[in-house]
This record gives sequence, structure tokens and C-alpha cells, in this order.
Amino acid sequence: MFDLRSVTIGAGEQHHEALPVAIAPFTIGLEPYAAEPANVVADFAFTRLRNGWVFDAAFAVSIHGSCHRCLGPAVTDIALETSEFHAFRPDPGAEAEMTCEFLHDEALDTDALASAAVVLAMPVRVLCRESCAGLCSGCGADLNIGQCSCPPPEPDPRWAGLAELDTG
Repeated sequence: MFDLRSVTIGAGEQHHEALPVAIAPFTIGLEPYAAEPANVVADFAFTRLRNGWVFDAAFAVSIHGSCHRCLGPAVTDIALETSEFHAFRPDPGAEAEMTCEFLHDEALDTDALASAAVVLAMPVRVLCRESCAGLCSGCGADLNIGQCSCPPPEPDPRWAGLAELDTG
């Protein structure tokens, strides 16, 4: 937690500080992921505006979990920059967009802000490597190690007409 009362700046001014943040473990698609190390240093910029605060953070983290194709270990390196805005007196109709959910009683929960930013920055597919061949859908063999013993799939009869076309 970072107490904003410790920052004595006026409107239009900015305070920079490197702060340790703990990245909480999380689950995506029933797969657990965790930062290693869980504690990293983030560069924060606290900007005071006439009508609120802007919280900027930049840091890099390595996320460890399972590959979506072969279920083996995968590491995703993420370098990210995030920004949050908090209005001093938000309009009642725009409250969700004008308040920072990580700010409570003038204390910014820097760990929660950083953890949420990591989850949002995760790629759609976490892979052990870009060329991961995955698992055989028939027997479950790891195709990165070698071919499985399953027979080749039968061709789809709907495409049989294409075999009769002359490509020459």
C-alpha cells in the first residue's frame, strides 16, 4: 500500500518512486500461473491533477505456468506499463470509469494494481515455444518429442471431389 498523503505535490506535478510489488498467483482457463519471483520493483509515477490522480506503473515480470498446447512448463515474459485515473469527485453516472478500484482511503494498493495489470497483459495463448506441436488428440502423446503411433486420420469425404480436379 502506498499512502498518497505522503506525497506533497500540487496540481500538474508528478512524484516518481520505485516500489516493491507482490504479483499474486492467478488462474486462467483452470490453469494456475505465478510470477517468479513474485516480488518485483515497479516504477510508479503519481500525477496530481486539478480533478484527480493518475497512477502510472512500469515493470517487467516472468510468469510461469502450463503451455496451452502441450501442458509442459511455459514462461511468459511481460514488460508492461499501466495507467489508472481517479477523480476527486466523480459524477454519479460515471463512477466506474472515474474511480480507481485500487485506491482506498488515500492508500493505493500497488500490489493489486500490478497483479491486475499482469492478468490483463497475458497473451491469449501461453506457449512453451512458438513452434510447440502440442499433444496428439488421439493418444495424448507429446508431438514435440516425436510422432505418435496413431494411424493417419481418414480424409473427410466432403473433400473427395477435390481429389478429382486436375491441378496440372
